[in-house]
Amino acid sequence: MTDLNPDVAQRRLSADQVEAFYHDEFVSDQVADFTALMPAGRPGGVVADVGGGCGFFARALSDAEGHRTRVIDMDPGSVKAARSLGVDAVIGDALGPEFKGDECIACFNLILHHLVGADESKTRALQVKALAAWRDQADAVFVNEYIYESFVGTVSGRIIYEITVNPVLSFIGRQAARVVPALKANTFGVGVRFRSHDEWLKLFGEAGWRATAVRLGKPEPIAKPLRGMLIKVIRRDSFRLEPVAGVP
Repeated sequence: MTDLNPDVAQRRLSADQVEAFYHDEFVSDQVADFTALMPAGRPGGVVADVGGGCGFFARALSDAEGHRTRVIDMDPGSVKAARSLGVDAVIGDALGPEFKGDECIACFNLILHHLVGADESKTRALQVKALAAWRDQADAVFVNEYIYESFVGTVSGRIIYEITVNPVLSFIGRQAARVVPALKANTFGVGVRFRSHDEWLKLFGEAGWRATAVRLGKPEPIAKPLRGMLIKVIRRDSFRLEPVAGVP
């Protein structure tokens, strides 16, 4: 099992970096996948969107399916924006959410790869901890996450992590991106940890969840400069997770 050390520090994006994610670009796909994969949940139960930002997914899901939704996000600006859309939103930490007791489903929409620590072990611990936090609260978890498949093993996600988390490599990356825009990354200096499909499945298991249904996303275009990171496929997959029996 991954060590769920509560003292592991999360590396966090700046306010300017967070604002770059104030968009609803993938919401329609996420709502479609949620609708196809997820059970109805307990009557009157809340779908909690962890790291739900400005509430675009929560609002769209409520409008489309009538679900009660709630955004949990640590960014006050995002929570304020979500509330302006009429979404129930609270300030909270993905690593230690304060439950109201009415949550029945938790959603992680393109959030787990942003839970990053100082090294791979700490990063994995953070991602596992965020999922494990819902073991005693949610009946099921919905995850929509980037998938990076590699030409060689699973190296692509690790290469991107090492470049974005390392100050020197991030500086070099920023300079290179001025010449080659395809190399631009909003997470330089903080880090981002993408994984392959099978890597995510293994991590879910470490957190006490198993994928009982999956929707594979469509492959996205890969700029030629990114081929140097041995990236074979980039897509966004969605998972329905249910608790593994016997895991404390």
